[in-house]
Amino acid sequence: MTDQTGAAASQETITRNFLDTPSFWRQYPDRDIEFVRWYPCNIGPLTPDQMFATVETRPRTVSFYLHIPFCNQVCTSCPYNKLHTRNTLVTDYIEALKAEVLLYSRLGYLDGVTFSSGYLGGGTPTTLRAEQLDDLLGFLRRHLTFTDDYTVTIESTPVDIDQRKIDALLANGVNRVSMGVQTFHDPLLRYLGRARAHTGESALRTIELLDRNGMENICIDYMIGIPGQTPELWAADIETLTSIPVTSFSVYNYAVLPGSEAFFAVQSGITPPCPSTKEADAMYHYMHEELLSRNYLALTYNDFAEPMRPEWEAKGAQTFPVLPDGSKPYRGLRAETLSLTDHLAQVWGRCGDMVAFGSGAYGYLNNHLYCTEPDIGRYIETVRAGRIPAVMGAYTDEHERRCRSLVLGLKLLRVSRSEYRARHGVDPYAYFTEKIDDLVAKGLLTVTEDTLQVTYPKGWHYIDNISKTFYSEANHRLPQPSSASTEILNWQVRPENGRRSLNIVQ
Repeated sequence: MTDQTGAAASQETITRNFLDTPSFWRQYPDRDIEFVRWYPCNIGPLTPDQMFATVETRPRTVSFYLHIPFCNQVCTSCPYNKLHTRNTLVTDYIEALKAEVLLYSRLGYLDGVTFSSGYLGGGTPTTLRAEQLDDLLGFLRRHLTFTDDYTVTIESTPVDIDQRKIDALLANGVNRVSMGVQTFHDPLLRYLGRARAHTGESALRTIELLDRNGMENICIDYMIGIPGQTPELWAADIETLTSIPVTSFSVYNYAVLPGSEAFFAVQSGITPPCPSTKEADAMYHYMHEELLSRNYLALTYNDFAEPMRPEWEAKGAQTFPVLPDGSKPYRGLRAETLSLTDHLAQVWGRCGDMVAFGSGAYGYLNNHLYCTEPDIGRYIETVRAGRIPAVMGAYTDEHERRCRSLVLGLKLLRVSRSEYRARHGVDPYAYFTEKIDDLVAKGLLTVTEDTLQVTYPKGWHYIDNISKTFYSEANHRLPQPSSASTEILNWQVRPENGRRSLNIVQ
């Protein structure tokens, strides 16, 4: 490849990802590339008093998300709320987290609830020292009540976990580690800015260490679209995945944020171009076929569990045919039937309550999607003043809740019509007949007596288009409510878009 060709390819990649207007809303037959994870999107200023002014229904079982916004190394194109680790700030933050947990424990809305799952994300939670992890996790165990078959996940990198930290995790009930491997190829890790953090070999050693110590569930994350990634390298990563002791696996699109270190590296030709959209789509399809043919179980189009274990089946885990006609024996896993996947089931499948702990965390309580104070200093001050740090959010009335159950529920590839009726008092097909018929006509959805199911492979390819079909009029053409999205902030201020206000905190 000549320098001129490489520069042109780099510019094409940047244009494809960021300069389309708006790239976060595509209509079929164009594929929507924005990852849908929250709904609704029309968030605005919100206070805890507004959230709990009227209690409509009290939950029995909830989940939590706890945000640790610290990293020992910040990757070159990371969009999340994070800071380099600083000891004094970390100590203050941990104390604020504990105080926030106590604030929620005194909230009448959560009286008597049990937690079926929890997720510690970041940032990198395992940047905390072993004694800090032991302190925080022990506090959670003492002040939150968990179900017997709970799952608590913590995110880590391959180098931010060691024997002492593993001991602290296991002693305090953490039974799932989600590790950001991204790829096992060292040159690609260098393009990600991860080479200073870990290598493919060190990632394998950490996985082996977790397995040897009896960590019940090990999940790894991969990325598609890394600069320099080829189909051959991707195939090798999939082969590695199938040969190591991991329970589940997730893959995400690599995105180069405008203004980031990675953006300028690609733009200037310092790093190779990212794979084209066509190449990335082919990598997804290869992954789907390869894993499904090896009896891996699909949870979403980008999340898989290992082949069915006898102990899962004994506990009631259920699967469903990816192809209802039985033309291939591919299976999906019903997330709500296995404790390992309960967090996905709670957040997307049941659209249930989730408490948000920490700075810049999203949660859902009392029919409100909400986000906590993203500025760490203000978050600490708010909690010290005895206030729950919710600052943004949106109320979901019954119509929005019906929309939400399909926007998020179909991310799990199928929605039970009987469960939907039990939750909302109406059949989803009867309520959204025109929208569902349109998706069926496009070959993206199938309807049976009790199921709405995303088609494979076509519907999987258009999974976020399908979700956005069920956005309400109030949320139509709005981006996901992420305070970290530079692209969204830039799009908002363009005159042609009327400076539409989303109340996104910068």
